[in-house]
Amino acid sequence: MISDIEQKLIDQIQGEENLQELVRVVKASKNPCFLQSYAISYNWGDGFDVPNAIVINEACDLGTALTLFWLAEGICYFTGEVKRNEYNNDWADFCDLLIEKLTSNYFVIGPVSFKPSINRVTAHKYQKSGVPSVLFNEVQGAGI
Repeated sequence: MISDIEQKLIDQIQGEENLQELVRVVKASKNPCFLQSYAISYNWGDGFDVPNAIVINEACDLGTALTLFWLAEGICYFTGEVKRNEYNNDWADFCDLLIEKLTSNYFVIGPVSFKPSINRVTAHKYQKSGVPSVLFNEVQGAGI
């Protein structure tokens, strides 16, 4: 659940140009639901400072981390569909960080749920090709 104050912060993202202020807000949060909403509202064209701050925030739970992974299209990186190159190093670094933490069970199930927008055929394809299930399975959050 997100408080009214947190919702106002999310609404302010749209006009905020100071990335350091956005990072400060993320670092101060202890609410995984807020972190997920913040990630969804964030303009990913502004770089990876804010998404990285969410990943390293102790309040980031598994549902939030998977939201970030799918918003960043990390599955394309993991499967090799898109390779690291001189133009996407920040993105690839972010994907590497998330993949390492997700596959090492760093994140715990918290209040945030996540369901990737894939069908059973795609999930089966991922499973057959060796994609760790944590990267594409649904997470039922514990709720608040």
